[in-house]
Amino acid sequence: MSEDIQKQLEGGYNEIPQGLGVSIHKGVTESDLQAIADSGFKWVRIDIFWSDVEKKKGQYDFKSPGYDQLNEMLKEKGIKPYYILAYENSIYEKNRSISTNKGREAFSKFVEATVERYSNQNGVWEIWNEPNTETFWNNQPSHHEYALLVKKVAPVIRENDPNSIIVAPALAGVSEEALTWLKKVLDEHILSYIDAVSVHPYQYDNPETVAKRYEDLRSLLKEYSKKDIPIISGEWGYSLVNSDKQKPINEMQQAEYIARMMLMNSSEKVPLSIWYDWKDDGQDSDNREHHFGINSYYGTPKLAYLSIQILTKTLEEYRFSKRIKTENPNDYILEFLKNDKDKIIVYWTTGNSHFIKIPLDSGEGKLISMLGAERQVEWGNKKGLNLLTSPTYLVIE
Repeated sequence: MSEDIQKQLEGGYNEIPQGLGVSIHKGVTESDLQAIADSGFKWVRIDIFWSDVEKKKGQYDFKSPGYDQLNEMLKEKGIKPYYILAYENSIYEKNRSISTNKGREAFSKFVEATVERYSNQNGVWEIWNEPNTETFWNNQPSHHEYALLVKKVAPVIRENDPNSIIVAPALAGVSEEALTWLKKVLDEHILSYIDAVSVHPYQYDNPETVAKRYEDLRSLLKEYSKKDIPIISGEWGYSLVNSDKQKPINEMQQAEYIARMMLMNSSEKVPLSIWYDWKDDGQDSDNREHHFGINSYYGTPKLAYLSIQILTKTLEEYRFSKRIKTENPNDYILEFLKNDKDKIIVYWTTGNSHFIKIPLDSGEGKLISMLGAERQVEWGNKKGLNLLTSPTYLVIE
């Protein structure tokens, strides 16, 4: 692993927006990637399907499925790849899983061909996606077979792309059930094979509740390592169509949640955060999976696109410094610094809107709303803040 990558992970958090990315799917266009770059995202996460690449045993075709073209476009746009190495291949395995020595050997050769082809980009290689679910690994339980797969392919990745980040297991959720599965995988000693643990901390409530989930996850990891194992938020978003567990949200709330999610992850020292999803996967008004995008199915930007664009532009080259404590636990006031001198205060509340004052040296600056409205302000030795559910940026000049 390169010194830059090591520093990125060990530092715990990056200058914004270096650690922010978005999930994409096959068929993404050059105009999509340009818009992704314009939004401020520096990473994209996408599957490389084994079954797309190896249709005949031992023959690997990366051009026909579009992976070569995608990789070239990413380099042209200055976007880093977060590649998922997945899934089954019916030539070798009958289920969506890898449960045989023959399958592991073949998958390892596919990984070698893929990593060698797209190496030297300081990217991320993720081994499978959500193997703790029946959807992506059947049959369950999967922890033993998955651990065998990690041990088989991680050394192959390391040998062929030493400057990359190897992550696993793309854990679906950070619930008690998910952590129980992860514990069984950790019992098989996989931590020495990977650089970071990747999780998908979807919330059915406010993004801020993720702090407790991260605390539980870190407590578990400390049982297995004296080091602080980096945690990557590899997939997380909010759909505009609710599930049984989630209250319905509107476009404005999705815009609030994407900003608050990224800000919370930064404050929790998560080095890389991937929003799911770039654009809607369909138009079925009752299908939750179709409405995670920050763009419509046809590519029209939603408010969430503007929200993340304002965040990345306003906080560019800033990094999280501290949370300013208040009496109300629902209030979030985060300090970001650039060059240990320039300062921005970002604030919001998860409760009702209200006004508070915080200690702050006399000064002047600029207020920027979540959607980009600006106005000049000045204050005495205390600054009054009107906290909304949408983040506001106080740029101190």
